Amino acid sequence: MPGEDVAAYMNWSLAKLSRIETGKVGVAWEGVAALLDLYGYPEGEQREALIALAREAKQVGWWQSYSDFLSKDYRTYIGLETAAARLDIFQTLGIPGPLQTAEYARAVISEGGPLDLDDDAIERRVNLRLERQAVLKGEHPLELWAVLDEAALRREVGGRETMATQLQRLAEAARQPGITLQVIAFDAGVHASLPGSFGIFHFAGEDEPDVAFSESFGGTLFLERAADVRAANLTFEHLKATAKSAADSLKFIQAVAKGYE
Repeated sequence: MPGEDVAAYMNWSLAKLSRIETGKVGVAWEGVAALLDLYGYPEGEQREALIALAREAKQVGWWQSYSDFLSKDYRTYIGLETAAARLDIFQTLGIPGPLQTAEYARAVISEGGPLDLDDDAIERRVNLRLERQAVLKGEHPLELWAVLDEAALRREVGGRETMATQLQRLAEAARQPGITLQVIAFDAGVHASLPGSFGIFHFAGEDEPDVAFSESFGGTLFLERAADVRAANLTFEHLKATAKSAADSLKFIQAVAKGYE
């Protein structure tokens, strides 16, 4: 059966169907049941066994212990981040999650998130953010290309000591293989993404198209239409061209870090 027909029946994108078929992401038992119906799989013990396997599978992966506070968007984001081969990301006002220190993450979560979080809830969210950083290590680490607006370096989060440590962490990350950091200075003027932050997940398989995303107060918007993804990739290329080189960006980060000491 053509993938287009399956995706249309399931109300999925072709990218989602591809990631399920290649084992990159799981599928809920309801999805398994619907696929079995679509493929005309007969009733019986084997059908029930397949649905039971889907029910029992730990579909949400390593982050299952945090599922009590994870939104659907956040679960989707972590799943894509875990499966991706490369992440291109532009941030206007903050440091990307994969590069945050514990102190910086704690300040962002405690001061910029829900106001009713107790200390235990804050620490669990900090731990989740730090555990996510494991994607940058291991046998097949996530490649990261981050372009930051200068505002992300200048906005004081958690106090001067926290910022000094955070920028030192950025400088260390900039020297790591597989990580590229660029900064767009204020004097660069207008650039291609003044409205806000966004990113693009790239996958290793040739049949797995990119997924773009943008974030707002209303949540994370995932974009899989070819035209939207092309626009996101083109915008990111413009941002890279506007930003300082990786070498000059490292010097710039180090200079700003000294200002916090």
